[in-house]
Amino acid sequence: MRRNLRHVAVPATNRAKARTRTFSPPVRGWIRNENLAASQRAGAHVLDNFFPMSTGIRLRGGSRKHATISIGAVSSLWAYKSGTAELLFASDTTGIFDITSVVDPDTIPEAVVAGQTAGYYATVQMGTVGGNYLYAVNGSDDALLFDGATWTAINAASSPAIEGVATSRLSFVWVFASRLFFVEKGTMRVWYLPVDAIGGTAGSFSLDGIFQDGGELLFGGSWSLDSGDGLDDKCVFVSSTGEVAIYEGTNPANAATWSRVGVYDITPPMGFNATLKAGGDLIIATEDGMVPVSQAIQKDAAALSLSAVSRAIEPEWKAEVGARRSRPWDVLKWPSNNMALVALPVINATTEANCFVVNLETGAWSRYTGWDTQCVALFNGIGHFGTSDGRIMQMEVGGQDDGLPYTAVYVGLFDHLKTPGAVKTVHSARTVLTADCDVRPRVSISANYAVKLPAPPNSMDDYFTDTWDSGLWDQATWDVGVSLETNIKWASIGKTGFAVAPQLQITSGVTPTPHVNLVSMDLLYETGSVMV
Repeated sequence: MRRNLRHVAVPATNRAKARTRTFSPPVRGWIRNENLAASQRAGAHVLDNFFPMSTGIRLRGGSRKHATISIGAVSSLWAYKSGTAELLFASDTTGIFDITSVVDPDTIPEAVVAGQTAGYYATVQMGTVGGNYLYAVNGSDDALLFDGATWTAINAASSPAIEGVATSRLSFVWVFASRLFFVEKGTMRVWYLPVDAIGGTAGSFSLDGIFQDGGELLFGGSWSLDSGDGLDDKCVFVSSTGEVAIYEGTNPANAATWSRVGVYDITPPMGFNATLKAGGDLIIATEDGMVPVSQAIQKDAAALSLSAVSRAIEPEWKAEVGARRSRPWDVLKWPSNNMALVALPVINATTEANCFVVNLETGAWSRYTGWDTQCVALFNGIGHFGTSDGRIMQMEVGGQDDGLPYTAVYVGLFDHLKTPGAVKTVHSARTVLTADCDVRPRVSISANYAVKLPAPPNSMDDYFTDTWDSGLWDQATWDVGVSLETNIKWASIGKTGFAVAPQLQITSGVTPTPHVNLVSMDLLYETGSVMV
């Protein structure tokens, strides 16, 4: 049977129309604690090797080898500063190395302190009328005192001497009220020296009757209600199980000038070097995240994760705690970069080399991949990290990771493009970048809450800068600042789904430090019907 077919015109109001949607850069950073179907704008589902700023995100710099001290892991890094002189030290399990300036970054230098039996140190610097001194303790060997030139093992017979306690038992050191305080390893006992002294007879007191959850005293520090060093400073003691005791006063030997403020609970801390000072507040990296002491005194431990500085990445934080709990974590504050970095130690061959990074101003997080951060320190205004294979690397330097390229990845939060449930077809996308080089971004789309990334793009072409001793003569332009130009790229997409997320990948394998910032991403799409 033959039927007559006729053409039916589709009303103009029902025809698919091309529409655009602008995605602002993820200034809120990496977001892992929001429902996928109800996420807010300006966040990222994935943010690797980009640093979130208040105005956008920038491609991170690379890492460059500064020194090598071992074939095993670097245990600790720390700096010493006196006047304009600054020195950098690193340790492994048997020695301490001066790596301020090395001739060959691939050659292991001679240790300045040898014969040690543990490599994870707590250090503190203290100024007195006699000079600037640094104490280093590891809970296994005699405490070490550095005067700017010489390392001295401190015990009851040394000069200066500490009497009353075997200094090999001291595992943490800090300064409070112009006194050196120490933790005795494996106990709840605190030792302290006279005011402004680097030696003498140590006094002590115990927190055995104060802490009730077992464990041992792990570390101490100072906490204040203001941003300075004033009369309202409190002395904080933290146990390995997460109990926090706060005292006020100046002399633990005098009950009239030393009293307990209270005892509070947090989850167990991730290490005695995993702390950060923000103004007067002390922020502690715990199993539940980065917790300020100011919040610990106000809330139950069960609710502290809601007030954690790392709340936005809580699921990822807890996953890393489960994978890397067997080794202590470090935290680095880098004020000039407005950045803090949480070192995630590599445990074994299957552990990925990653670290968490946060903007100190906005609280936005991201992740740096490819950085094997066993320990961290700031030296001469540059962040450094020690690796699991004995290298010390400079951070945010150059555009390669020890000679290898790296790829930055941004996956936006999934968006329904104002029509929940309706199918959208994204035809093309535009990236707007500012850069000092010819960027080769790869733009793509993921759909329906499943992240699928294409192969990373090739690196941008190498180029030269005006950095002294890096730029080539007669090719680099001297005495000019970084000049950023707008870089606009269109890409064909052809992706369909009811919820979509924009994606950006940029690979860097260049010699200088690249300056690349994301301004916005635009999608050109059509909306269809609701699929049932």
